[in-house]
Amino acid sequence: MANQRDIKRRIKSVGNTKKITSTMEMVATSKMKKVQERLNQSKPYEVKVNEIIKNLMAAGFSTIHHPLFREVAQPSRCLILQITGNRGLCGSYNTRVIEKTITFKEQLESEGKEALLYVIGKKATSFYNFIKTSMFKVGLNAEDKFSFDDAAKIGEELTKLFISGEVHEVYVSYTKVFSSANQKPEIIKLLPIAPEMEIDHDVLPAANMDYIFEPSPADIFSYILPLYLKVKIFTCFLEASYSEQFARRVAMKNATDAAKEMIKELTVTYNRVRQDKITTEISEIVGGAAALE
Repeated sequence: MANQRDIKRRIKSVGNTKKITSTMEMVATSKMKKVQERLNQSKPYEVKVNEIIKNLMAAGFSTIHHPLFREVAQPSRCLILQITGNRGLCGSYNTRVIEKTITFKEQLESEGKEALLYVIGKKATSFYNFIKTSMFKVGLNAEDKFSFDDAAKIGEELTKLFISGEVHEVYVSYTKVFSSANQKPEIIKLLPIAPEMEIDHDVLPAANMDYIFEPSPADIFSYILPLYLKVKIFTCFLEASYSEQFARRVAMKNATDAAKEMIKELTVTYNRVRQDKITTEISEIVGGAAALE
């Protein structure tokens, strides 16, 4: 059994760790709330952009000739934009996204398609380098500082790759927020935009309604579709950032609780060792006194 000094030193060490994890939990909570507020503010904007596209399509405007709706008969080159974090200490957050992406990549390759990885986040980049998997492009995740301008740059880059024919399909792999306490890895198809996936007939006005467009529907589409992609990417990054901070908060809370429990157990052990020592000393004193009589 360890002596009192060793146990006391260990209690102090665990106490210092508890302070760190508790602080990281508070920081993660603060960042999570900020991202949640930004996410709530961006949602109405995303809904309105989707609504405009749905109304245009409900009015009978053809999307066949727009390049962002163009589907290749036999797509052979796909791009997966994967969003993970730069740091760990967030439980299985990064691992789950990476596993989901790898499974999807293998599925595409089994269909005879080439799957390129556009990796955002230092943790995923390090992992793919470790397993010697080639990547199309890598980048750091701005996390809670991610801006709409950042989303616009990525959106323009992906649009150019798609329109030029360098890639035939574009997917986004990220962690989707289903509720404030429920987030799961998700893969969505970003390009080509699928018209049937954008229309919800239950919430649209009657199909025979007469619309007057100014400017023309084609001009509106030319402006609104790139905006739709940017908003979609922006939302994906915000949801991924929220999920990461939520996972980190939970992980740090669990670590703090575990440290508290460990300190409690070590304190009990320390008291027992001290009591044993006191009992031994008393026994020695009593034995020595008895020997003198």
